[in-house]
Amino acid sequence: MKLLITGGAGNVGSVLVNLALQKGYAVRVVDTLWFNKKIPLAHLGNPEYEFIKGDICDQQLMEKSLHGIDYVIHAAAVVGDPASKLFPDLTSMINQEAAINLIKLCEMNRVKGFVFLSTCSNYGVSDGLATEKSELKPLSLYAETKVSVEQYIMQQAKGVDWVIGRLSTVYGVSPRVRFDLTVNDFAMNGYRNNFLDIFLPLSYRPYVHVWDLARVLLTIIEKFKSVKNNVFNIGFPGENYQKIKIAEAVKKYIPDLKINIVKEGGDLRDYQVDFSKLHGMIKLKREYDAQKCIGEFINVFEQGIINDFDNPVYYNTSPDFSH
Repeated sequence: MKLLITGGAGNVGSVLVNLALQKGYAVRVVDTLWFNKKIPLAHLGNPEYEFIKGDICDQQLMEKSLHGIDYVIHAAAVVGDPASKLFPDLTSMINQEAAINLIKLCEMNRVKGFVFLSTCSNYGVSDGLATEKSELKPLSLYAETKVSVEQYIMQQAKGVDWVIGRLSTVYGVSPRVRFDLTVNDFAMNGYRNNFLDIFLPLSYRPYVHVWDLARVLLTIIEKFKSVKNNVFNIGFPGENYQKIKIAEAVKKYIPDLKINIVKEGGDLRDYQVDFSKLHGMIKLKREYDAQKCIGEFINVFEQGIINDFDNPVYYNTSPDFSH
């Protein structure tokens, strides 16, 4: 079986590629390598791995990339609220226009299945646990583009089976790790500065470790016939956290950590998510939680594997992204 993974050198995509190759899939990746040009080198000696450096907005390239493909996992996007604010035109072009064009190409090429990585940020602010049937209240251009593509898939994608995965906020070490994600950011700044500023400390968000996320996505591929044409919240029970709880998890590793509650900030999202639909169908148990992940990061930092914390490669608002 052959997978096309767009954005396969990104934070999520790079881990997903690693696991897919371990599981014996043939993998083709399309990625612009905006952030880390060396990531594909880890796999180029594997005959089951093929890398194409290119832009998903290039329709001719994407049509060629679909030759011989069974399933597409579409991870390529301008990800996150800050990046979408900084690059609004690029966000609309990549997240919406290019995604819809790729779906059309999948229909034309008779791809067996299309997995679209959306976001739980679509819920914005919710009362109680948000289910897949809850009202969507996107608070950013990023979420708006994801909602738009979801609507296209559900209403107009007739020639290809699909799964929409609304991802929890991702955390954890990755070949293209990000420090503009809450758990990762708290771990890094706690280690580096012994200090955290927190806005809306009691606000909730669902979280998922990047490794557990990759396991879920490949299980969806394995069980595609039974889960197709569904929307799923992607995450695990027990992983809806308040921000202050993540800070307290960091403090267990860094006892002298100072936590400062700030009164102003730009992120107003506050929602908890129900994952029962997903786990009623795929039966996976998570291997990570936020506290275990903090230890993972501390180990990486103490060994000096990552110490250039200001490097733009770790942030989706890097100026290189506009290229």
